[in-house]
Amino acid sequence: MNTLSQAAKAATDAIIQAEAEYDLVIIGGGITGAGIFHLAANQDLKVLLVEQNDFAWGTSSRSSKMIHGGLRYLATGQWRMTRDAAREREVMLAQLPGLVDLMPYIMLHKKGDFPSAALFQRVLAIYDRLAGSKYHRPLSMEKARTWLSELSFDGISGVSLFADGVTDDARLVLRALQDGVLAGGQALNYAKVTALIERGENQDNSERVSGVRLVLTNTLDSQASDNTEYSVKAKCVINATGSWAGKLHELQGGGLRPLRGSHLVLPFERLPVSACLTFYHPQDGRPVYIYPWQGCSVIGTTDLDHHGELNREPGITQQEIDYLLELVRHFYPKQELSESDVVSCWSGIRPIYCEDETEGKEPSKESREHIIWSKPGLISVSGGKLTSYHLMAKETLDRVRQQFPNLFAGELKRAPFSQVTLGYADEHLQGYFGYFASQIAGMTNAEMIGISRCQWRELEWSLANESVVHLDDLLLRRTRLALLLGIEISRYRETILSLCCQHLAWSNTKAEQEWQRFEQIVNTSYRLPSQQVNRECL
Repeated sequence: MNTLSQAAKAATDAIIQAEAEYDLVIIGGGITGAGIFHLAANQDLKVLLVEQNDFAWGTSSRSSKMIHGGLRYLATGQWRMTRDAAREREVMLAQLPGLVDLMPYIMLHKKGDFPSAALFQRVLAIYDRLAGSKYHRPLSMEKARTWLSELSFDGISGVSLFADGVTDDARLVLRALQDGVLAGGQALNYAKVTALIERGENQDNSERVSGVRLVLTNTLDSQASDNTEYSVKAKCVINATGSWAGKLHELQGGGLRPLRGSHLVLPFERLPVSACLTFYHPQDGRPVYIYPWQGCSVIGTTDLDHHGELNREPGITQQEIDYLLELVRHFYPKQELSESDVVSCWSGIRPIYCEDETEGKEPSKESREHIIWSKPGLISVSGGKLTSYHLMAKETLDRVRQQFPNLFAGELKRAPFSQVTLGYADEHLQGYFGYFASQIAGMTNAEMIGISRCQWRELEWSLANESVVHLDDLLLRRTRLALLLGIEISRYRETILSLCCQHLAWSNTKAEQEWQRFEQIVNTSYRLPSQQVNRECL
């Protein structure tokens, strides 16, 4: 069975030898593109996915990690969106235990807040009914005070308990890609599309997209260079590039509004939470969360217009840091938390569709619905929610079917995730690696790395099999060690680089260059400005 690394090599060889011709070429290696890839490969289509950076490099490794229906969309009348996402949550919980898990959520109600605790209980009943589940439960103030002993309950008049899902978003992307490869697809990171191939083949003499031109930056093959442009033919091209989608395929009647959401990661012992707590921020009344994630505690998110260059990794601003710390200081005053407590941070860009006439609307009030637009040979999709990625994939392939009905043998059925039964209950490995979990379970060195739950054998497996090109691919996306360990990751520098040299055939000079590259990226986008360090310190 092919791994991501083997599929990437096969795709690279075919592209270099000018033998690359596919039913579908998908541009974009985030969750939207990965979901389409997984579904298309399971329809027996010959499909290639290409990503200009690393898989999940963009928003899909920097979300809030929540798999939920979006309760707040009920208040704005988006019932179908909430229902569909909540039902998708239930499917993902059933199919991907260990990768998508149920997490308790607690809403805190202050006197005068809307909705009140009593009204919110009715909303939760509707929410459960839409999802076909029942997770909301009564929770007394007395029990809440015992559960949340560090929290200040000043002004809190009621609490509501329910449940939603949580995941590792980058690993969800990788799982969809790997299972798409198992179904026969090919996926290639560090392959940048430079242009669409268009030909005038229609009766009205309009141009039809018939492939892409791209540049490979992921290969050491002597036949390729950074400046060599290759052509790849396809019956149809799918543009799933998120915030970049409108640049590749113009969107009429509106545009994509890039909104930045940022998060802070703190040690669990400094901010002990065992449920996702929802607060209304004292500054502007926006809902903001504090929740447990992989042994740490996360505060997020902000919602601001992003004016930076999309090709650069976004970073948190001082305004956002102050905003998020103000929330936690307000509700956890005894903890006396400061910037020095922050382990790491991340910022992601949400591509939100915005009609021309809605210009000036507050970011938090923009719809999170996705949008699909097309022309002959090209289908574009952007926006939407992490939880609803399968529905977006299905709708996108339905659009492909309208143009190319002969590509599909029958009904679009949900793509299954590979399963394996281990000799012992290790949901983590099963959820993260599916078919390959048993192989990893048979490897030595199951020791956890620092406070993370990532095992050394997982890291080795990723190096050998998951198309790792740069060190940041390994430490920010294949594993989340850079987010969870912060500056402490430097303690493992020698061991990590030794494994990279072993599995990726790096020289010592290459390894040092990659550490410096990684350090610069982390300094710029995953540490607070006050915590950025000199490479000589590490």
